[in-house]
Amino acid sequence: MGSVSHSVAGRRLSASIIVLLMLMVSFTHIEFSRFEDNNSVFESNQLPWNDQEQPWGQYGGTATRNGSMPDHNSSSGNMLSIDDPVINWVALDDDIGSDAYGSIIGNFSESLTVSPGAVERCTPSGLFAVILHDSTTTSSTKLSLIAGDDAATAWRVDLGDTRAARSTPVLVDVDLDGKIEIVVVYDTDNSLTVDVWSPELSCDESGWQTGGHSNELVWSWTNTDYRIGITSPHFQTRQSNHLSVTQPLLADLELDGTPELVLTVVDSTTDNPHILSLPLGSNSPTENWDVTLDRGTHPSDPVWAQLDGQNTVVVATTIDENSGNMWVWRLDGSTGSNDWGRVSLSGTDTDSDAPRLRLPSPVVTQLDSDAAPEMILTVPTDANGRTVGLGARFIGMELTSTEELFSFRTINGYADAPPLPIDLDMDGVDDRLCWTTWYSASSVTFDREGMVGCHNLDNDPPTEEWSKVMNRGASGNDNDEIAVSPPAWMDIDGEGDPEIVIAFGKRIFAFEGDTGYSNEISEGWDDPLSMPHRVWSAPAFADMDGDGFLDILYGDTLVSQRLLDLAPLPDNNGISFNPATPDPG
Repeated sequence: MGSVSHSVAGRRLSASIIVLLMLMVSFTHIEFSRFEDNNSVFESNQLPWNDQEQPWGQYGGTATRNGSMPDHNSSSGNMLSIDDPVINWVALDDDIGSDAYGSIIGNFSESLTVSPGAVERCTPSGLFAVILHDSTTTSSTKLSLIAGDDAATAWRVDLGDTRAARSTPVLVDVDLDGKIEIVVVYDTDNSLTVDVWSPELSCDESGWQTGGHSNELVWSWTNTDYRIGITSPHFQTRQSNHLSVTQPLLADLELDGTPELVLTVVDSTTDNPHILSLPLGSNSPTENWDVTLDRGTHPSDPVWAQLDGQNTVVVATTIDENSGNMWVWRLDGSTGSNDWGRVSLSGTDTDSDAPRLRLPSPVVTQLDSDAAPEMILTVPTDANGRTVGLGARFIGMELTSTEELFSFRTINGYADAPPLPIDLDMDGVDDRLCWTTWYSASSVTFDREGMVGCHNLDNDPPTEEWSKVMNRGASGNDNDEIAVSPPAWMDIDGEGDPEIVIAFGKRIFAFEGDTGYSNEISEGWDDPLSMPHRVWSAPAFADMDGDGFLDILYGDTLVSQRLLDLAPLPDNNGISFNPATPDPG
């Protein structure tokens, strides 16, 4: 295997012990106990509903979209960080990967039936990647579950002919039977559709029963007027048939222990954006509420915030594609009441080309010492194109009033991904905001570059700590260099600020949190990790292969710690490797 990077001695010792024990399997037939199934993620009568009951159950992981991470540590504990990354597996054999703008990881252990002789080979942890993707032989869209340990396709259904299915599915137990359902939102040529699937997974000695699951559709809801994806005003995006698509939100709007589905859509008959809430139960629903937004052409993803013990709100922004003007909307979670009316954002730019690809959601976080949360809004436009100085703007705002707490511009570029707030000193108030943008690098070609950076929120106004330029790496097309995947944080080296991990083009980068340098983290992160195809998907984090290290799922590709990862075969007469094809370098 490749050289061990800046890992602590404990990691080396643990790896050596694992190798020794596994090599003894084929000679001594030592009986290894199987992994225990994870406890069911279903919790009854929980008030309010916990949006982290699944490992990573919706776009961004939580309803606040604020970049919350699983507990992990650089040197000890149940979940170790990645200091020497490697591609563990790629689920799809094509040049695109997953269609969705987000990645999700579900625990389907309660939906899994395994024959006694196949327990070891059939994902003992019960964790699966949930992937939307186009078929390679038809025009239809597929919904697949991919086993976390070996990338085997465990379950698959055909959604039929759809428009590009870029809305990330969400995971929830809709009928309270302890089994997780998949809620999928997509457009067809004729309607907006919401499907709820209840997968029944079956595995025996011959493998997974991937087909024959069409009867596991619980219900469908359609609306012939609404669309979740609409045409982008940006010429290059529009000409390549990419729509501006929003991401569904799963949140407990009434704090009663039952989450609702919230969508931001556009009425194709009036061109007005809407926000609507759908209850999730055993039958096709009727809307809880449906609110028309009478300003703007393109809505952002919705986001949820809990103001106090009784009240929640749904927040979104809209932008006018003809002027660049923006508005923020705050709706009562229970009733949909438009509490603020329309609030115009200051500091927008005259722009007839926004959003370029998609309008990022607000991010709910804590910016001061009072009990109520605040939010960070994204103004995605760049006032002077590729010239340095007037990039996308971020605005900190109270959620209980319209008071602005801060406003700053990035050094350059447009924003198509939400920013990442970080609480460095763990005092409950975020003091760092990291972001990603992109811009055209040439006046005569469509070549583009990406940027990533962090601002210090303790200063008034916030000041830039660092920023770095990113390029896509391997050959591809110009759309590869649209920064759609948001940044995430990970404590990789255990020193100073947490590191920033981000996908751009066909590569995964890591930057030292204090300085932005990439060569101060570990040997494994000295160079970006090359990916098999463009990465537009937001990441998801969990230990998918059961090795005690955090894994990063980007669409259909799992990034893991480089290890000599061995496991005994079910008959104890051999050894399996993870990754399946070890790197001898």
